[in-house]
Amino acid sequence: MKKLISAILVLTVMFSLCTIGAHAVEARASLTITTATASAKAGSRTGEINITYNVRSSKSADSIGVESIAIYKSGGGYVTTIDGTTANGRQHTNTTTYKGVSGTSYYAVVTLYAEVGSEYDSTTITTSTVKAP
Repeated sequence: MKKLISAILVLTVMFSLCTIGAHAVEARASLTITTATASAKAGSRTGEINITYNVRSSKSADSIGVESIAIYKSGGGYVTTIDGTTANGRQHTNTTTYKGVSGTSYYAVVTLYAEVGSEYDSTTITTSTVKAP
């Protein structure tokens, strides 16, 4: 009996670890959003940070995309807010570039949404911190 319980516990932990990824992913019940991801990477030019996002709807959305992208320094100090892009349909993916100061570390707080008729839902994802080249 102890071996069975131990085996179940080990399998549970292993499956839990398999869900950890490189991107921030919001997995929850929603009327409209089925997938929402956001990540930040250092850009190819001095001071650039690229914020990539993807939001997918369970239905063809009247409007889907990003409400806002708030940029913060790694110490937590607010820097600015960038308008996101939107579209219609089932999915919207894009990359927005923030031009910061070289050598400074930043992260983004991305608010994604989907609106289908009178159904509206949004989710907020905080990216990892990245250093601007």
